[in-house]
Amino acid sequence: MDPRSRATRRHRSCVTGAHPRVLSPARVAWEDGVPVAPDYGDIYFSRSDGVAESTAVFLDGNDLPQRWQQTAGDFCIGELGFGTGLSFLLARASFLSAAPASARLHFVSFERHPLASGDRLRLATQLAPGHPQLAAALQDFDAQAPPWLQGWHRLTLDGGRVRLALYYGNAVCGLEDWASGGNSSAADAWFLDGFAPARNPELWTSDLFAHLPTLSRPGATLGTFSVAAAVRGALDASGFEVERVSGPAGKRQVLRGRLRPGLGRPAPPRPQQVRILGAGLAGACCAAAFAARGVSVVVADPEPPATGASGNPWAVMHPRLPLDDGPRGPLQAAADGGSRSWLTAHAPGVWQPRPVIQLPELRRPDRLRRVLERYQDSGAWLAAAAIGDGTAIRFPRAGWADLGRLVATLLANDHITLHEHRSQAPLQPGAGEIIIVAAGAESAGLLPVPAPLGRMRGQLTRTRRPMPADAATLPIVTGRGHALALADGWVCGASYIRDGAADGPSVQESEDNLARLAHIQALLGIGDGGSEVCAEFVGIRCTVPDRSPLIGPVAAVPGLWVSTGHASAGLLTCPLAAELIAAAACGEPPVVDAELRALLAPDRFATP
Repeated sequence: MDPRSRATRRHRSCVTGAHPRVLSPARVAWEDGVPVAPDYGDIYFSRSDGVAESTAVFLDGNDLPQRWQQTAGDFCIGELGFGTGLSFLLARASFLSAAPASARLHFVSFERHPLASGDRLRLATQLAPGHPQLAAALQDFDAQAPPWLQGWHRLTLDGGRVRLALYYGNAVCGLEDWASGGNSSAADAWFLDGFAPARNPELWTSDLFAHLPTLSRPGATLGTFSVAAAVRGALDASGFEVERVSGPAGKRQVLRGRLRPGLGRPAPPRPQQVRILGAGLAGACCAAAFAARGVSVVVADPEPPATGASGNPWAVMHPRLPLDDGPRGPLQAAADGGSRSWLTAHAPGVWQPRPVIQLPELRRPDRLRRVLERYQDSGAWLAAAAIGDGTAIRFPRAGWADLGRLVATLLANDHITLHEHRSQAPLQPGAGEIIIVAAGAESAGLLPVPAPLGRMRGQLTRTRRPMPADAATLPIVTGRGHALALADGWVCGASYIRDGAADGPSVQESEDNLARLAHIQALLGIGDGGSEVCAEFVGIRCTVPDRSPLIGPVAAVPGLWVSTGHASAGLLTCPLAAELIAAAACGEPPVVDAELRALLAPDRFATP
């Protein structure tokens, strides 16, 4: 049976929402400056001092500042009930203050009803007088908060020292997916932070707690507000020794716990070396992801880095949302937020934020309206926009980058060595080694499984002309070609020529690009102004028939991984692929759920 079919059936019971996968945000009321959940009849945190109480129950309750001083590698926190994000932000600040520079924090949290941006920003305003740094951190999180779509959302923060893995949806579904992820990640500490058991019983059941020991490291601890007898009994039955201790002001007792000896999942060995075949964007992202984890990396390619399409000086990134209820929508959402934060962390200054406006296609003008209807209630990552005489979609968090500069930045790391030579099949990883095939269309000849990779030529045209002073802030326009405004002109494109050769610029493709630009300028109300062509860029994209890249392990060869087939969305999906591979290989929490892992599986075209 197709692994994607199995994953889809297993995942279906977890998919919820008005449109499948789109979750309902939290309904929040405000009482004396404190957020309240009317649907649960409970407050999000203490009316007296939520910061002090969360610090006492979760950070001090797990002895975290002291433990972090002794942490040289990874430390993982699991949290049930992300809520406002307050506990995460407090843990993040404490970790960065107490832990050595070599330490890395993984924070895994579960939330069924994400907070809306307006409520989060109102909370930041409430916190600002007494906790200005915490308020600023909450505002920063709001600017990159994931869309309200079912599944995993990952943010890379603080130069890669902190990684947030946030699961939106039913907590049991998320825990089951974490346990089935094929890696050996587990929590060193737990924050049990749901609403009171009487108000929100689904976060305090024996079935849920039964997952915790298998997702814990030996000696893992927990902290929670609740001292209810049923909670103590369920935790004890699952394998935790618990005790009631004196609580902070306003709370007589709280609960602490520790996993019993003999239980828990030991930390797996990390790879000692990574060999990457391909020095383009996919390979460079993988190299940077492992180098950030302190792993030695060798990148092999007979050509210089960023040759071909990976040298595009003007690559645009924005989600490409489908109409169906399948997994590609959540994949785009995970890649959008995850890759943007990853680029900011690993290549600061290279990523250029810029809103993108996507126009409806001329052949299917109604499609974009239907996409907007499907996703418009999924958060602040998109909105309707009026342009010309039609409706468009605005992606306020999109942007662009010079891929050649990005690749050079990612490879400039003491843990990374470049070798200019060609590798040949068969590929067999050695002891403590993993191999990642990231060689574009050439990957097909290196893999032991069928990989029907195609080649798609693309050409961009760069023009020069006088530009307005605000040119660098004009939105990028896509959908009928795309147009990127620069300080001294425009970039327009791009052509799609199946099986075309990278044999220099084409006059016809240049003329087609200029026609696209003229159309977009007319919609924006901008005249041509006497543009002249000053540069062209030609590259070959690597494509896959089902339009999903090949990302993940090759089951038949342990230690062999793949990242290829990113087509024209490499800036969107290559960072996600790098994190997916590095996290799985290093025993970290999952980046995407089982259904998406099956969608991306490199061996999905093999005959069963």
